[in-house]
Amino acid sequence: MKKTNKGFSLVELIIVIAIMAILAGALAPALIKYINKSRLSTDVQTGQTIATGIQTALSNEGAYDDANNQSVPVEYASFVNAQSTSMKNELTSVIGDSSKIKMKSKKDVKGTSFGAQKFYVSMVAETNEIKVYAGDTIADHMVYPNVGDNMTSK
Repeated sequence: MKKTNKGFSLVELIIVIAIMAILAGALAPALIKYINKSRLSTDVQTGQTIATGIQTALSNEGAYDDANNQSVPVEYASFVNAQSTSMKNELTSVIGDSSKIKMKSKKDVKGTSFGAQKFYVSMVAETNEIKVYAGDTIADHMVYPNVGDNMTSK
């Protein structure tokens, strides 16, 4: 008698699907956690790029002379718009269009949602003091010169 193989039985398919669902359920939270860490790292790097761009712009003598100090942190796009033409042009050439710089992450490392997904900047040109914050203007959300506790996992 010849036996023919007609494929998998329904029970076998259900077992395989159940195993795949269990694996996906177990791995999804870890994957989401790593994605958020990656987004936070990107935001820290972007904030540091903003600070480097401001320092580079200040190295241009004309831009330095025309720079408007901003001792209280403001949104980055507002910071750029408040600058004189030469400083604004220098920032745009070094960093790019300020309206396109946005945060990637929605939550900090503690799981708290950001109030806004924007970068905030303060600058005092004479002392070369630049501070950059992500999402809020509190020390835990600072990304330059130091990285705040809520922006990086230890």
